Order: sequence, then structure tokens, then C-alpha cells
Amino acid sequence: MKVYEVVASFLARERGGDPVFGLMGDANLAYLGAFIERHEGNYVAAALEGGSVSMADGWARMTGRPGVATVTFGPALTNTLTALTEAVRAKTPLVLLSGETPASNEHFQYADTEGFARLAGARYERVLTADGLVETMAKAFVHTTSTHQPVLLDIPFPLIGQETENREPVRAGLPRQAIAPDPEVLDDALGALLGARRPFLLAGLGAVRAGAREAILALARAIGAPVLTSLAAKDLFLGEPDNLGIHGNLSTPAAYEHMGSADVVMSFGASLNNWQTDDYELLKGKHVIQNDIDPDALGKYGPIGLGVVGDARATAQALLDMVREAEMEKEGPSAALNELLARPGREAKDLFRPHTGDGFVDMREAALTLSGAVGVRAQQVSDVGRFSKSVWPHTTVDPSRWAYAGYFGAIGLGLATGIGAAAARADVPTLVWAGDGGAMQGLIEVNTAVRHGLPLIAVVLNDECYGAEYYKLKGVGSRAETSFIPWSSFAAVAQGLGAQSVKVTGREELQAAAERVREATAALAAGKTAAEAGLPLLVEIMVDPHKVSLQAAVTPLD
Repeated sequence: MKVYEVVASFLARERGGDPVFGLMGDANLAYLGAFIERHEGNYVAAALEGGSVSMADGWARMTGRPGVATVTFGPALTNTLTALTEAVRAKTPLVLLSGETPASNEHFQYADTEGFARLAGARYERVLTADGLVETMAKAFVHTTSTHQPVLLDIPFPLIGQETENREPVRAGLPRQAIAPDPEVLDDALGALLGARRPFLLAGLGAVRAGAREAILALARAIGAPVLTSLAAKDLFLGEPDNLGIHGNLSTPAAYEHMGSADVVMSFGASLNNWQTDDYELLKGKHVIQNDIDPDALGKYGPIGLGVVGDARATAQALLDMVREAEMEKEGPSAALNELLARPGREAKDLFRPHTGDGFVDMREAALTLSGAVGVRAQQVSDVGRFSKSVWPHTTVDPSRWAYAGYFGAIGLGLATGIGAAAARADVPTLVWAGDGGAMQGLIEVNTAVRHGLPLIAVVLNDECYGAEYYKLKGVGSRAETSFIPWSSFAAVAQGLGAQSVKVTGREELQAAAERVREATAALAAGKTAAEAGLPLLVEIMVDPHKVSLQAAVTPLD
């Protein structure tokens, strides 16, 4: 068989019906053609190369399985740099298939493929010979599955037409394994927690992935501590009386009060990055115990008192067992903590008065309304930008179905990431949040959702300006209005791309849009297709650029 036929066969076995996202070109069209035509492979054709990688990223984040994207060589590959770097920073299991250019002198589309992978932070694997194809492909999938580091798999164009044997790989995947913590280190951690006056526990994305919610919550109650989460683990403890919400620059006043006076903090699967810790200011003077499955994550952003290598659930459960075995469970929170937990307004959702009116909608009201309309079973994905601080604290999500495309700080990745997420589930909508600047950069991919019948609801918060620059221009003595961009109507463009759309300029229109979202959600749950449910749908929310709050979570009744 030809190399391209073996690649197609391998992908058909490895994907088992799961999608391959991509854009065709010389390096990949032969095996994509065979994958689609001979194996009935599930191929999602993106409009942009970077969009295909973001789609694979979003799909992988929602499923926990490796996403796969493929592009051709040279400029096609370099077009994926931002999306691939985002996947690397997010620790997404992902394989990007590309290939070196034809073997000719000074090929005009040549690019340093290995150097490109190094720049993005991905692992580079090159197929050296036709006979080594299957083993190298298997190696790439084993690595990304076990480490969550994306892999750039280089199948050089000159090999595509060579003959090789089609054989089953020894292993095409390796499940990520839980790691038990060291008992002696746990003794030290438990001693610090039991000796603390005002401890708290912080859960991150690692806790979500490990299924550690119940163990962490039980441990917190056993030692009389409240619980908080990172943004990535948002709403993990929603509704629990011990919950103080998000830790970091999106915290509520009640959370800040406890965080400020806490003496011992233990995190489970949280990176403790600059956003989670306000450049580590929130952890200064505290004894920090950091638990993570990755030893390299310990102390990465600031000093810690103790590092515990291990799976979040295994670590929390082991500590809980030790507390119970020693019969040292506390009867409940202290009087001071009880008073704090009893206060109204522990949720950011309760801490503002909407300023909707005069042709504009408050982003926070839009977030509350539309997030409530899809319900917590839906998937939610967010781009990044000024809108984030208004939207993130005011949505309600299932943390296992929630992702934000902001690990690299690049606007414009949210829509494609959400489209990939939407390809993971047909029974619920995927609600994507984007600002107008980021939406304009990724809007073309709405057509990908249309072509492939995906259950996408894209919300574009349109204040007709670049939000961060609105404030930064004033800081350098320029007019904020210099950041204004009078875009074309997003709703009209979405219709031109084949999607349904609605433009919202007031509360009545917002409620009508929410009802439309509820109807689409119910239709999907009843087994209807996205098209039958009226999806994809783009909701354009008009926002007053002068009334976007950057302190939605900390200013009561703003």
C-alpha cells in the first residue's frame, strides 16, 4: 500500500468515527481523500488553517480525547501558530499532521517545520521512512494522550507516494494515569491544614479532570474550610454553602475577605498563575500547599511551602481518610467563617444593577439571561477580551463542559474553538461568548458550523471598539474613541454565511433571543438536528462602550 493509504487507514482506526479537522493541500489531500472516500471518515473542513487547530483544541477539551487537525506545509502550517500555541498552553491532547515540502532546491513554500513546533512549544515527531510510518504515528498519539502536550506530526511530502506495509500499531493510545501522593508529604500537608486558623481549599482544572469534587468538598468540611475554584474550574462547587466562588481578580468581596486573612491554602490541580493569584499578591504571607499531577507545575508562578505530586482526587481522598482515621474532623466552620458564609451576595450574579437601556444591553444581564436559557447541560466556550470580566462571573456552567480560549491571551480563537466543541455533542448547544474584535477575526468559521450542521450559538458582545485599548489609550493621553471600530452588522454577516441570527438592542429583544435559545435547546434534547432546531444561531448584543464594567465581581450593586 501507499503511505497515504496507510495514513488514512491509521486515522480511521484511531478516530473510530471521531472527527479530523483540517484544510486540504498538497501534503494531506491524498490521505484525506482516502480517509473520507474509502473509510467514510468524519472530516470537518475548516475555512482557515488556524481555525482547524482551534476546532481540534475545542473538541479535545470537551471530550478529554486527543483532537486531530491536518494542514499542508509552509504557509498553511505557519497560519496555525497562534492556535497551536494556545493548545500547548492549555495542555490539550492534540495531534497536528502536516508535512515537509517536496524535495526540491529552494522550494518557495519551505518553512522550518521542527523549528515551528519548538516555537509553539509542541513536540515534534517526523516520519523518517515509509516503513517507520505506523510506529511514529502511534508514538505521537501515545505521547499526547499521556502528557497532554500537543504533537506536530511531520509526514514529509516525498514519502506520501512510497510503498509500505499496513499493520496495526502495538498501541495507539495510553490513558493518563492517576498518581498516588507520597504518604510522608501528605503528613506534612495535613499537619499544616489542621494547624491552620483560617485555611481554604482551591480547586483547578486538574480537579475537574480528576473528578475530585466530592473528595475536596468532604475534606474542606472535615477541616472547617471554605472552597474556591480557578476560572477554569468555575462553578465546580456552585450551590454549596461552603463555596466562595472564583479565586483571583474575579473574586467577590466575601471571597476577598477570607482570602486576605487566610493563613494556609491548599490547591488541587490549579496552576496558581498570575490571574488566579493577582500576580501572586493574594498568596503572599500564606503557607501554600500546591497539589498537581505534573511536578513541573509546582511553584511555577511563585513560592510554595509544600508541593504534593499526585492526582487531585487521590490526594484529597487520602487526606480525608487520614483526618477520619485520626478522628480529627471538625464539627463545622468557625463562627467567623459561618458569619461570612451566611452573608448575601457571595455570588457575583447578585452584585450589580443592570444598566440596559437607550439601545444598549448590559453584558452582565446578557450573560445571566442567555447562560440561564441554555442551562448547565450545555457546553460553553469563551474568547477573551474586555467583555470577559462582565461575562465570566455571570454565567452558570458545568465545569466539565466549559472552556476559554485565552491561555495565550489572543483574541479571535473563541468561535473556532467553540465550533470544535460543538462537533463533540449533538444533543446540547454549544454557547460561545466573543467580543466584537475577536468575533470579527473568527467569524468566517461560522460557515463551517453551517456546512457541518453543528449546534452552535454564538453570542457577539458588540461595543464597536477594542475594549482593552479603550482604557489603555486614555492611559497614554489619547482619546478612548480612537479605539472605536464601526463594524458591519455581525447578524447580517452571519446570515450571509448561512446561519440564523438576531440583533439585540434592549431587554425585550434579549428576552426574545433567550426564548429562541431555550426552544433550540429543547429541540436538540428531543433528538432534532441542529438545522431543525434553528442552529447555528448568532446573537449580536449591542453594548455601550462607555458602560462596560471591569469590576463586575467586586463592586456591589454597580
